[in-house]
Amino acid sequence: MSAAVRTGILIGMLAAVACTGEVSPLGVEEPIAVQGAELRRGHDLPGAAELEEGPRVTAIESTGGIWAQGQLDRTLQGRASEETWAIGLEIVGLGSGYWSLPVGALDPAFPGERVWSVELDVSGGLPPGLHTLRVVAIDESGRGGAWSELDVCVTDPRVADNFNACDPTLPPPAGVVALTWDDDVDLDLVVVTPDGKTVDARHPTTALADDSGRIPPEVLRDPTVGRLDGDSLAACEPDGRNSESLTFQEPPGGGGTYLVYVNLFDACGHPSVRFAVTTYAREQTGEGQFRLVQTGQTTGALMSMAANGGAGSPLYVTAVEIP
Repeated sequence: MSAAVRTGILIGMLAAVACTGEVSPLGVEEPIAVQGAELRRGHDLPGAAELEEGPRVTAIESTGGIWAQGQLDRTLQGRASEETWAIGLEIVGLGSGYWSLPVGALDPAFPGERVWSVELDVSGGLPPGLHTLRVVAIDESGRGGAWSELDVCVTDPRVADNFNACDPTLPPPAGVVALTWDDDVDLDLVVVTPDGKTVDARHPTTALADDSGRIPPEVLRDPTVGRLDGDSLAACEPDGRNSESLTFQEPPGGGGTYLVYVNLFDACGHPSVRFAVTTYAREQTGEGQFRLVQTGQTTGALMSMAANGGAGSPLYVTAVEIP
């Protein structure tokens, strides 16, 4: 099954859960979903933090400790002692149980050890911040060995917070205007600055050109310049984001009102789309400690007949003040 198809299934099932209140039998409401594994609901992960006996994980290889909400196909692999029959995984403190996946064959390069490999999908509802992935080897009788743990940093791909959710000493952006939407359509964020410049996918910064019509490189490097983070779902190509953000690393200064619009470039075969424009600001919480806080939100919807291919006027949504 392709990543795009699996994304659509997961989104559809999550929507069904939200509407009916029922719990999906496939575990899509879990913090992670392990492909080809069994979800052992209501069961504690076997093993313990420190055990001298029993099966054991002997090696773990990861593709990195930074995860994004909704990310697919995160890979984790390694080896376990010969008596291991399955590998168990959980996000500590979250979920209704643990995932169990059979191990592979003996590794000829490492006598007495079996190989294992995991592909997992990260839930869009897994809260941003630091989490612990716990892994354990399980033998034929269901006995677990000593736990192995990996720290993972989960980020929200819709709002670049400079990894502040995982380390509060890292200052997040001073201000963010974020557009998010619920279906795979080509929806665009458009912002008009107090100086009258229109920021969109073709003009992705708030920087003003000089008399020659150019934007000097030093201006583009200025952290007070707002930058658009890309054109999500351009040409109706799903990218797993369904979001666009205008981000100011430092306050632009001078005050002023920014007018926020959305434009439905292409409905991509969908009858409608619901969207939200959310604003965020940096807040200092202590000495050298920061967080990104939501300061406002406006929601709306557009029908497919509003799609204009960029030839029509965008829909005005709200006005925001950025210090």
